[in-house]
Amino acid sequence: MMKTRIISAAVATAVALTLIILGSFFSIVFTIALSIVSALLCGEYLSARKLNKNMALFIPGLIFAFLIPLLSMTKIGLIPIFLLVLTFCIISVVCHKTVKTDDVMFSIAGILILSVPLAALNIMACKDEAHSAFWILFCLGVPWLADSAAYFAGNYLGKRKLCPEISPNKTVEGAIGGVIGGTLFALVIGLIFKLIYGQVTMYYGYLLLVGFIMSVVSIFGDLTFSVIKRSCKIKDFGSIMPGHGGLLDRFDSVVLCIPIVYIFSQFVFLCV
Repeated sequence: MMKTRIISAAVATAVALTLIILGSFFSIVFTIALSIVSALLCGEYLSARKLNKNMALFIPGLIFAFLIPLLSMTKIGLIPIFLLVLTFCIISVVCHKTVKTDDVMFSIAGILILSVPLAALNIMACKDEAHSAFWILFCLGVPWLADSAAYFAGNYLGKRKLCPEISPNKTVEGAIGGVIGGTLFALVIGLIFKLIYGQVTMYYGYLLLVGFIMSVVSIFGDLTFSVIKRSCKIKDFGSIMPGHGGLLDRFDSVVLCIPIVYIFSQFVFLCV
C-alpha cells in the first residue's frame, strides 16, 4: 500500500513539475491545465452523489467548473460565477419534478469550493509571471507535503485518534507531524527559489506563518471532504491515483489552502 502511494505520488509530482515549468513560460498552458483539473475535480465530486446520471446538473456543472478558472484573468472573470448560481437556480425551478433542491445546493457549493480557489491560483501565477512557479509550488506543495508528513508520522508515531467518527486513520501525532512538515517545507520553498531567482526577496517570517496556517487548514480541508464521502457512502472520490483514490482525494487539502495564500498575498509580501 505504501509503495503504491509513493509511486503514485512520484508520478503526480512529475506531472505537476512539468506543468509548473510549462506554466512559467506559457501561462495559457497552466490556465488550461487548471481548468481541466477543475472540471475533473467537480466531475468526481458530483459523481460521489451519483449526479453524473443527472445530465441537467452534471453537464452545466462541468462547463462552469472549466470556465471559472479559464476566464479568471479576463474582464469577465466573475461573470461565470454569477451565471453558475443563476443557471442552477433556474434548473431547480424548471426541473423541480426531477431535480432535488438538495442536489442543486450540493452542486453549487461543491463547484464553487473547488473551482474558485483554482481561479485564485491562476490569478496569482499569471499576475506575477516572473515568480509564477513559486506561487504554484507554494500553493500545491505545502498542503501536499503536510499531508505526506502527516501520513508517515501517523504510521510510525500515531496513537491517539484525531477524529475517529470522520476519518478513523488520522491521529493527533500525524496531524502534528503534518503541521511541522508543511511549515518547514514552506521555508524550504523560499530557500530554493532564492537560489534559483537570485535577486528575489523572500520574506521568510511570512512564509513560515502562512505555511503554518496552510498546514492547519489543510487538515480541515481533508476532513471536510471526508465528511462528504461519508455522507455519500463512498471510500474514495475515484481511482485515478492508485493508493490515493481520485484526483479530489489529492486536492481536498489544497482547495482550502489556496485562498489563505491569496488573502495574504493581498496584504503582505511573500516573494518580490
